[in-house]
Amino acid sequence: MKLRRAAFALAALVLFPLAPAAAREPAPSIEAGLAERLSAIGTVPVGRVGIATIDLTTGRETRFRAAETFPMASTVKVAVAVMYLAEVDAERRSLDKIIALNEALRSGSDGIGQDMPHPGVSLSAANLIHLMLTLSDNTATDVLINDLGGVAKVDAWLRANAVDGVRIDRDIARLVLDNLGLPMLPGKTAAQTLWASDPLPATARAVAVEAFDRDPRDTASPAGMAQFLARIDRGDFLKPSSQKFLIETMVKCKTGPDRIKGLLPDGTIVAHKTGTLAGLSDDVGIVTLPNGRKFVIAVFTLGIADGPVRARIIAEAARTAFDYYATR
Repeated sequence: MKLRRAAFALAALVLFPLAPAAAREPAPSIEAGLAERLSAIGTVPVGRVGIATIDLTTGRETRFRAAETFPMASTVKVAVAVMYLAEVDAERRSLDKIIALNEALRSGSDGIGQDMPHPGVSLSAANLIHLMLTLSDNTATDVLINDLGGVAKVDAWLRANAVDGVRIDRDIARLVLDNLGLPMLPGKTAAQTLWASDPLPATARAVAVEAFDRDPRDTASPAGMAQFLARIDRGDFLKPSSQKFLIETMVKCKTGPDRIKGLLPDGTIVAHKTGTLAGLSDDVGIVTLPNGRKFVIAVFTLGIADGPVRARIIAEAARTAFDYYATR
């Protein structure tokens, strides 16, 4: 069958165990009690888990395999949003700007690809950011990346703003294409190739996923992503109005309700962004405690075939951090 809508619905695979990344973990965290609990959650028989938390009141961090790199998947969309909003703050762009969809960028994910199937789509930058962060809309993301001048410009913005441990190398359609192990078709964009290609057989697909997981491109360390979120909260990148727009939009995220939010008390405010590809699930965000204090958590999982298992690891890490910080 053609990939079409199924191009982004990735089946569970039997994945190969992954060797640890060659990165030196920093000295033990000040929050030793939390680190021990997160280590127990993140130690898995197959694959890897990386966890980083930051208490936004004290700045103290907790890390488990947090210096290692993991595929970011759709968590990269936070960086795209922040750069776009920084451009708005610099008056080089506007949230009211109407951007017409180039059909060559249309992917089959939720949002534009599924709900706006006909040509002639034009949306404001604000609506594109909303779709990107709340539904993880891949088409909206690539439209925004294209408007910003391409992935090299986004990565250059990260470097210019000293965002360490986070890198972007491909647009989302090409990222998914590579995760699926599919070659580009002559004369077509990555998005068009996704629509036109047949999936690989299961064995070849597993090999492609293993190669993708070892690719250094489009990766982040949990520590780097956590620091990025902490700096967003501090206001390092954005004016207050843009920061407010970003956080309020991330609070409305509809994907991954069983991840960071999965075991937290009902009504807990979580501004987060998920990422999902074959054998991996991520979730990164800012959690507000009942007393108003906040903490950052970034959890990346890799090489674990069962999606619910990955989600449970993330949920348990978030609840453990929540309970720990709530008593501080």
